[in-house]
Amino acid sequence: MSLDLIIAAAAGHGLVLRGGFAVEAGDDVPDVGEAPARCLLLFGNAGSAMWEAFSASKEYRDRRPDPLNRWSRRIGEQLAGQWSARALFPFGGPPHLPFLRWGKKAEALQNSQLGMLIHPRFGLWHAYRFALALAQPIDTPAPAAAPDSADICRRCRAKPCLHPCPANAFSESGYDVQSCFRHLAAHPGGRCMTEGCQARLACPQGAAYRYHPPHAAFHMSAFVAAMAAGEFAE
Repeated sequence: MSLDLIIAAAAGHGLVLRGGFAVEAGDDVPDVGEAPARCLLLFGNAGSAMWEAFSASKEYRDRRPDPLNRWSRRIGEQLAGQWSARALFPFGGPPHLPFLRWGKKAEALQNSQLGMLIHPRFGLWHAYRFALALAQPIDTPAPAAAPDSADICRRCRAKPCLHPCPANAFSESGYDVQSCFRHLAAHPGGRCMTEGCQARLACPQGAAYRYHPPHAAFHMSAFVAAMAAGEFAE
């Protein structure tokens, strides 16, 4: 099995390999059919590279709920079928699969001041869309850390991400999701909705990977809709 071929197939959809690892006891990776998983590969986006493919998809255009999750499921299942793998997703629970724990094992990720995981290269502008569990071992790249990646948020003395939020939803003590939602719902045409989270945009790490405005606006609208429907878990 060629990892390069899998990476190239994912790249055709604007997705990148977000790391992988040999499965060990305690990783909680589901079996592949009747065989235990031997390797896990994580795929997702870094920046807005996937936006062109997704925004042209049937899932995006059909105006049915959860277009990005449905698109991710279609692509993940397609790739899994090509390589006799099992596609796993960070949505669809409960129970939810431990994607954040898997991500920390596969990549040099850290907890950020805003609560989400920060990447030494991509900053806050990344996400996981699916994983492929394989019944056979495959060489995976070791987590790559930038030379200056240690304690990214701790080294940032100015903490610019804590100041621009118009809802004051972020502080040293955490994220006030209800204050964020109330502000967004009251200002549907505001910069947070059209450009993306202002606190997230203020982070200097990975600035080259900031989501394009249509991509960011899509996620903000999805967040507001999920909060309004009571579907967002704090």
